[in-house]
Amino acid sequence: MIDHPWIGIDAIILNEDKTKILLIKRGSKAYHGFWGFVSGLPEWGEEVKEAVIREAKEETNLDVEIVKFIGKYYDKRGRHPTKTMYCLPHICKVVGGELKADDDALDAKWFDLAEVKDMELAFDHKQILIDEGLI
Repeated sequence: MIDHPWIGIDAIILNEDKTKILLIKRGSKAYHGFWGFVSGLPEWGEEVKEAVIREAKEETNLDVEIVKFIGKYYDKRGRHPTKTMYCLPHICKVVGGELKADDDALDAKWFDLAEVKDMELAFDHKQILIDEGLI
C-alpha cells in the first residue's frame, strides 16, 4: 500500500477558567473507545480553522471559537495505526450550543485537567497537553 501524509486537526476545548477539558470517546476505528480531543480531517477546499469549528460542531453540537493555534505535531511511527498523520491542534472555547455527542463520537464529557493526568488518551493527545503545560 502506498501511503501519503494526511493533515488532521484537533480542537482542544477548555472551559473558561482552563480547569476542565472536553473530550470525546472515539467511535472511529483508530483508538476506538479511547477518550481524546475532537479531531478530524479538513474537507476539500476547507480552511483549517473552518475544519476545527465544523468538527467541534459535528462531534459535540457545540459552537467553538479558536483561541490559539498551538503548533504542529508531526507523526511518530505508530502515532496513527493506519496512516502517516500530521496534526494541527488549536485551543478553543465554547461560545454556544448544548453538549451532545454526535457523528463518530460515542460520548462527550468534561473532565478536570487534573483527572486527565491519569488517563490514557488517543494518539499523542496527552503529550500535547503536557507540552502545553495544561497537565
